[in-house]
Amino acid sequence: MNIRRVRSPGTGEVRWGVQSRLIRRLESGRPVNQTERIAETIRAEISEGRWPVGMKLPSEKALSERFRVTPGTVRIALRTLVEEGSIDGTRGARKTVIGTPAPPEPFDQFRSFAQWAIQQQRVPGGIVRSKAWVAGDPADAENLGVEAGANVLRIVRLRTLDGEPVMIERTHYREAVGRAVEQLSDDCPSVTVALAENPGIIFARAQHVFAATAASAEDAAMLDVSPGTPLLSHRRISLDRRGVPLEWSEDRYRADVIGVAVGNSWAVNPLRWVTDPGG
Repeated sequence: MNIRRVRSPGTGEVRWGVQSRLIRRLESGRPVNQTERIAETIRAEISEGRWPVGMKLPSEKALSERFRVTPGTVRIALRTLVEEGSIDGTRGARKTVIGTPAPPEPFDQFRSFAQWAIQQQRVPGGIVRSKAWVAGDPADAENLGVEAGANVLRIVRLRTLDGEPVMIERTHYREAVGRAVEQLSDDCPSVTVALAENPGIIFARAQHVFAATAASAEDAAMLDVSPGTPLLSHRRISLDRRGVPLEWSEDRYRADVIGVAVGNSWAVNPLRWVTDPGG
């Protein structure tokens, strides 16, 4: 897991550590520059209550003296916190704390149901309902960037949470990835973790669209709900470092069990409305 528990030096309280951002950079071997260290220190102090919501941070001049850097370096570090929504972005004035930093979400949050469930201290499960190689249809061609008729591995998997059916995965893999997935057992707890051990398959980024949909007869039978019950649809395309699509999926969740939370601020907004969520 990428999110760590850390113990607060002041209270001894165990909490999700915002410093995992810095830990992850250090463990990756990538150099950490001064602005990152400054932003991480202030972020941790906000999270620990030294700078509560509504309080102004020291001036850029005071912070530059504290960290022994130029005011410009402090300004860049503060800009990071503005973009995260932790402090306001008013120019020419001391920055005010407007929110507590949220724990960083790992990339696998929207790729691995099992890892997300374990993070929530729940017990994940999965049952493969169907697995077959098929000739790719127009949706596969568009989402995977392959020729129509190309070999595509399609898997339908029912996911459970503490033994209760909560989600249906319908995943389509391009041939190179499908060959690796095909070797996994049907009761593999996490396809994401298993594929991470394959050096030739690297999931670098993903595109996500969420929408509402009605349960089909097949959905209803697997999720133990009535046909037409509102479900949360999550369409995902996962890509490698070169931008090549590796898989695409539509996952359907019971909306009474699982939802999605997204944070934004005036400075940064990850939300984007689309008019054709099923396309």
